[in-house]
Amino acid sequence: MAQENIFLFVPNLIGYARVVLALLSFYLMPWSPTPAVFCYMLSALLDAFDGHAARALNQSTKFGAMLDMLTDRCATMCLLVNLSLLYPSYTFLFQVSMSLDIASHWLHLHSSTIKGSSSHKTIDLSGNPVLRIYYTSKPVLFVMCLGNELFFCLLYVLHHIEEPAVWLYCLQGLCAIICFLKTSISVVHLVTASQNMAAMDAAEREDAAKKQ
Repeated sequence: MAQENIFLFVPNLIGYARVVLALLSFYLMPWSPTPAVFCYMLSALLDAFDGHAARALNQSTKFGAMLDMLTDRCATMCLLVNLSLLYPSYTFLFQVSMSLDIASHWLHLHSSTIKGSSSHKTIDLSGNPVLRIYYTSKPVLFVMCLGNELFFCLLYVLHHIEEPAVWLYCLQGLCAIICFLKTSISVVHLVTASQNMAAMDAAEREDAAKKQ
């Protein structure tokens, strides 16, 4: 039987479309805010479809999971770089947000991979209750991710609108709460993954000591 071409799986094709939309958004951000936000949010929304396609077509892959996470992380990071240019006095906070987002997800994914999980969204249900709710409740995960991305997008949009409507500020306030909660979850990510890595290190050292 011919070997399957993982790169042409439907979820991965959706992933490539997300990358193209994100790149187009970054290109448009300096001078065309409306199309830039449209492309960015469309790329973010497609994140929900690649997972459904993977499960429906039995095309879940480690490559797809990595592509998904890297697209999310890089897209948010590039948006925050742009926001640092628009709001220079808040650059430090954007830098902290970028660093926490990348570090927590990378360490969590690495520890999950070592433990045998195929994705950073596959966790031990006996583990941290916050992460258990975050990753097992699709509505919670969707609202948290969308609200976080929308918060940063609204910062970008509000900078380009001379007289924003009141409802935009109300939506921004709601998304700010979600962004704070997601940042808190990133801290939990980092701490839990660090504890997992340390526990695995301790177990390996104990096994090595027994063999000696």
